[in-house]
This record gives sequence, structure tokens and C-alpha cells, in this order.
Amino acid sequence: MDMEQFWGNLAVMLGALSGFLYGGPRYLQPKKPLYASMIVLGITSLMLGRLYQCVRIAAGFPETDGFQIGMLGVAGASSFFFSSNYSQIDSLVDDGGPAFRRYRRIALLGPLLAILLYLPLAFGPQSVGSKASQAVLTVFLAAAFYFHVKHLLIPDVDYGVVRCLRHFNALALALGGFLMVEMAADAYGNKLLLLAVRMVITALAAAVVPVMDRGVKAWRT
Repeated sequence: MDMEQFWGNLAVMLGALSGFLYGGPRYLQPKKPLYASMIVLGITSLMLGRLYQCVRIAAGFPETDGFQIGMLGVAGASSFFFSSNYSQIDSLVDDGGPAFRRYRRIALLGPLLAILLYLPLAFGPQSVGSKASQAVLTVFLAAAFYFHVKHLLIPDVDYGVVRCLRHFNALALALGGFLMVEMAADAYGNKLLLLAVRMVITALAAAVVPVMDRGVKAWRT
């Protein structure tokens, strides 16, 4: 068993678990804000993905070898983050008219960032299957990045909905970025960078839900 990989994935899992334990009792029940529930489910997806990784490594299988189910943790988290911003918030701040066209264009910097972070993976030493799987994850992350960037910059609306969630969007954007750096560090076998990045990911995974919670409470009052 690769102990470094096991403990690194376990740390991230525990960070995400703390987010789930904080947000689950608050929001995974009826008549709670759907936005917050989706963010908690996103962190739960990340947690379950890392739980699978830990079990996989403990069983003696390599952490990465083309596609494996643990990758769905990142895809699930990104999907929930994307869906929460797209369906719950974006229509409140952008009517699709020309007044907000500038912010829609600036938001494209999010997907561009995802593409740039993928380039080291595209030219890395891993297998074609791994590169293809990482490309799929990049698509999910890029979609979430678009709205994270957009909602960091777009003007606020009544009740401060966007302003209250800017800190969450900043943390979620950072979390996605470091998840991509983690993939690159792992692909190139840079153990020192991988350790440092996983420490950051652990902290971000633990912080995302509490920060979102404060934002949601602020715009509900």
C-alpha cells in the first residue's frame, strides 16, 4: 500500500467530511435553501470520492490508472457547484441582456484557467486513458469556474445575494484550481508539491461549507 497516497487522500476526505458534518444537519432536510443543500452535496461528493480512493489504495490498487470511480468525486462536486450557481443565483443577477455582456465575457477567464491548468496534464507522462479522464474532469471544473468568476465580479442585486456569496465563490474557485494542480503533481510524481497541495485542499474542503453558510444566513436575514 502506498502510504503517502493513502494519508494524503484520507486528509482530504476528513476535510470534506468536516464540511459535510457541518452542513448536512443544517441543510440536507426539507424546506431548506436548495442552493445551500447543493453546496453541501458537492462537498459530500468530494468526500465519497476520497473515501473510495482510500479503500482502493488500501486494497493495493494504484491511485490513478485511467478512469476510476473516485474521480466522480471531483465531477460531482463541480456539477453541484455549477448547478447551484446556474439555477439558483445567476438568473437573479443577469437577465441575459447587453448590460451584463461584459461580465459574461470576463467570466470566460474561469474556463480559460481550467484549460491552462490542464495543459501540463495533456503533455504529461500518464497514460492516454488518464489524460482523457482528466480532460473530462476539466470540463466539469471549467463549467463551475465560469460562474465562480462571474459571481465574484458581477454587480450585486437587492438583498446582497451575490455579495454575500463572493467568499464562497472565491474558495470554491480556489478548491477547483488546487484539485487540478493536485492531478498534475500526482502525474509528474512531485511528492513535495502533492503534499503541500493536499494540505491546502483539505483546508479549503473544510472551509467551503461554513463560509457558504455565513453567506446564506446573511442574505436570508
